[in-house]
Amino acid sequence: MRRDLFVLIALALALVFPSTGLPQSAMPALKSKSPRVDIKALMNKANSGDPEAQFGLGTVYQQGLGVDKSEYEAMRWYRLAANSGHTEAQNSLAYLYETGPDGLKDFTEAVKWYRRGAIYGNAMAQYNLGRVYLYGLGVQQGDDEALHWLRKSAEGDCPRAMAALGVMYATGHHVPQDPRLALKLAKKAIKKHSPEGKAVLGILYLEGVGVSKNLSEGVKWLKEAAQNGSATGQYALGLLCAAGQGVERNSQEAVRLFRLAAEQGAIYAQAALGQIYEFGQGVPADRKEAVAWYRRAADQGDAESAARLGKIFLLGQGLDKNINEAVKFLTRAADRGSAHAQRDLAELYASGTGVQRDLQKAYSLYSLAGKTLDVSKQLSDISSRLEHERSATQVSRLQQ
Repeated sequence: MRRDLFVLIALALALVFPSTGLPQSAMPALKSKSPRVDIKALMNKANSGDPEAQFGLGTVYQQGLGVDKSEYEAMRWYRLAANSGHTEAQNSLAYLYETGPDGLKDFTEAVKWYRRGAIYGNAMAQYNLGRVYLYGLGVQQGDDEALHWLRKSAEGDCPRAMAALGVMYATGHHVPQDPRLALKLAKKAIKKHSPEGKAVLGILYLEGVGVSKNLSEGVKWLKEAAQNGSATGQYALGLLCAAGQGVERNSQEAVRLFRLAAEQGAIYAQAALGQIYEFGQGVPADRKEAVAWYRRAADQGDAESAARLGKIFLLGQGLDKNINEAVKFLTRAADRGSAHAQRDLAELYASGTGVQRDLQKAYSLYSLAGKTLDVSKQLSDISSRLEHERSATQVSRLQQ
């Protein structure tokens, strides 16, 4: 696999922090096993100004419970409840602003409502706001603000925040490394029945962070996490199955686990499936399937998946060549720091393939790629061509 098994502990951070915020749980009345919801009674209460009923009606429309699913109607009812100070509705409204369809998406509004819910003590909104600050999503990145809200969320018994903080302290990511505190937080999340807490504990055992390294114990916790629906656990266990470490090597089981995690939005699982189908690792090669998974990962910000998409469209590997798509994805990947994309895009600018020839742009891209890759030959060639063009320009001016 492209992702090394032994960077699991770092990858866990990206997995316990999903690519989008987390929605609020439904109101208690909607969690019952009865499939029927008294929409008329709920509507009457909501129209009378009951914030809890308004929140419930928003959930009904968001999930399509007995009505046609409608994010627009959900947002309308959530906003009414949110304006009355209903913190769960505030978080749900923010979630729709972040994840809704075009026409609804507004990250500025999402941050505003996450902040309002967080200030008034909603643990899920505090988690979401902490994530926003940790990665600088629509706000200026701020470690202190991120930690403040994540700690508030964990204190408010949000197990996802406990698991996320556990990984941060295990890795020393934005905080001083503290393996003992990482272990404590993972176990605390498990007591709250958190699948992600189990996944984090499993990874701590695999890596020997805060505990003695124990592969079998790590596998045990990852299996529990995966069975309980943890994308982190599914992806980590998939890596073990692909590598044959702690479990029998099983490519088909690895693909199954990656797919489960990928369907939950786990970027690294989506990228892994793209690689598996592109190169036929344990399954028949399928470039269309590879492109589909790479695209999902790239749309969530994975630079290397965007780079692979650009290369596939550039070369027409199993698909029709599409230079416009190639330039689009290579540019996206290059902007996000992919050295391979920077090199490939530089070649396009140097030759004028799919873009206007621009040797200065090519030189800049090769220089960026050169921080990771050996592109000294290409830099030397571009330098010579630039010098030749300058000399030719000077001669032309003298002749005028």
